Amino acid sequence: LGDHGHHSYRESFPLGSVRLLEKFRPGDPPSPRELEACRGWLTAFLNQNIGDQMEDQIADPARGPVTLVGTGGTTTILARMKKQLTHFDRDAIDGTHLLLDQLTHYTNDLWSRPLLDRKTVPGLPANRADVIIMGVVIYEAVLRHFRLPELYVSTRGLRFGALLDMP
Repeated sequence: LGDHGHHSYRESFPLGSVRLLEKFRPGDPPSPRELEACRGWLTAFLNQNIGDQMEDQIADPARGPVTLVGTGGTTTILARMKKQLTHFDRDAIDGTHLLLDQLTHYTNDLWSRPLLDRKTVPGLPANRADVIIMGVVIYEAVLRHFRLPELYVSTRGLRFGALLDMP
């Protein structure tokens, strides 16, 4: 968490899409019960592990709006899905905004499909069709936890994404 070139909070957590896939090992297709168990686990994880300091700073009205910048494979794939891109196109992907409602839609949709069906989703590379279900539910949980409206996608890393002007 930072503002005007200064960070006010930083922490790394043992949370990622592959780690969650190995932890939950959902069926094919994943069941609604498995999705709710994963969502519940994420809610508990965020409640227990994200410090009050960060939550208080995000909620501080003096800070102004906070933007969640996402980097890496999941955010890139979600932007590709939103724009139905068949290949990686940095210029088209960078700066994509994904609203909480969109992430919830992707979560519900992807978790309802068997792996073979997920492999045909436009923008979703077939070799990531297994782990995407965990990546999208993580972002959905983070946005809900911090009451943030959207995820901003950066393909060039966190510093680059944080420095861009966002509408």
